[in-house]
Amino acid sequence: MKFDKKYLLALLPLALVSGLLYYFSDIATYVVLAWALSMVGAPIVMKLRKYLGKNVAAGITVGLFVLLIGLILWIFIPPLLQQAKNLTTVDYNKMIGGLEQPINDWNQWLVNRGLMEDRAPKITEVFVEPILEKKPIVATQVIPLDSLLNDSTKVGTNIALVINIDNEAIYHEQSKLDNVAGDEDGLLDIHKGIYKYFNPSIIPSIFSSFVGFFGNILVAIMSILFIAFFFLKEQGLFNNMITSVLPNKYEGQTFTAIDQSSKLLIRYFVGVVVQIMIITIFVSLALSILGVKNALLIGFFAALMNIIPYIGPILGASFAVLITLSSNLALPFYDEMLPLLFKVMGVFMVMQLLDNFILQPNIFSKSVKAHPLEIFIVVLMGAKIGGIIGMVVAIPIYTVLRVLAKVFLSEFKVVQSITKGI
Repeated sequence: MKFDKKYLLALLPLALVSGLLYYFSDIATYVVLAWALSMVGAPIVMKLRKYLGKNVAAGITVGLFVLLIGLILWIFIPPLLQQAKNLTTVDYNKMIGGLEQPINDWNQWLVNRGLMEDRAPKITEVFVEPILEKKPIVATQVIPLDSLLNDSTKVGTNIALVINIDNEAIYHEQSKLDNVAGDEDGLLDIHKGIYKYFNPSIIPSIFSSFVGFFGNILVAIMSILFIAFFFLKEQGLFNNMITSVLPNKYEGQTFTAIDQSSKLLIRYFVGVVVQIMIITIFVSLALSILGVKNALLIGFFAALMNIIPYIGPILGASFAVLITLSSNLALPFYDEMLPLLFKVMGVFMVMQLLDNFILQPNIFSKSVKAHPLEIFIVVLMGAKIGGIIGMVVAIPIYTVLRVLAKVFLSEFKVVQSITKGI
């Protein structure tokens, strides 16, 4: 099949628009996010505008988004401030003492499996240094341990090992002294590592960084909500913005592409919101029943992280373990802490089964009408291009690209094969 010049003519303005979007990437991001937000709120506006008018309907919908943001802050901020307060009052020596036994047991397990050399001290010979009334030591006699065990009175100079309040015997384990020092250094390294990341003195600087970060986030949120209000108020405004930069002869196809993309993305984003609500409720209730502190914070954070395909659940579970540990530092590790951590991990395992077999097949595959393997490959490509953010936006972007390909490039067999479901 011969390549039609109309495709080249269509690609030229797209390339120009892409360059402008790259240059004004921040503003373009606000507009796209506002469009996505307007698609989530579109069903609400459509119901309300019949009775209240388009201005009031759009205002109420934006107000609901503001309330949702306030609810998120209410869920996150107080528990996070409490966790910061807890970290400033941590007894690190007590924390190290609580971890010493599990660390020793872990080292012993490695030794038993032959994965690590046994570094336990084995006394082979003893230095006996008599100290009387803190006088200088004149001589030191090295006595083999075997001879001490056989007959402590037959050692040439008849030195007897006597310990009382006036005499002190200092024992030095010579052959394994370096190993003992190494074990102590290991515990010291653990202590330094914990103090490095949980040092109360760094909390003010972390707080300042968070203030700056949330300041930028607040500006972005206000900009997105402002733009979203007009998208909700004037249906088709986003479409007009897109078609204004394209030739008139492509206007009909462009409207078709935007309309189909909007329908698929609305289903996708509404499904994601439902997924967040279900996971938040399930995890929060389960952890509350099991007596885990900050259950709502853990549940909502896990639901947000679950938006990130494949690695999101790991991040959510890690956060849950971290919050549980920092909230219960005084608990005995084996008797109470370990069973509590097993309960938390059990809840996340059940949540993953629920998400993988019920929620995700209905949200991702059916909402965007794509094969699960197709979605998996697209997510991997998104991760390769943009990391975690690329993984999050991979499915929506792929949905839009499929619709554009179907509308403008439907003659190609590869396009027909990947767009036959839409």
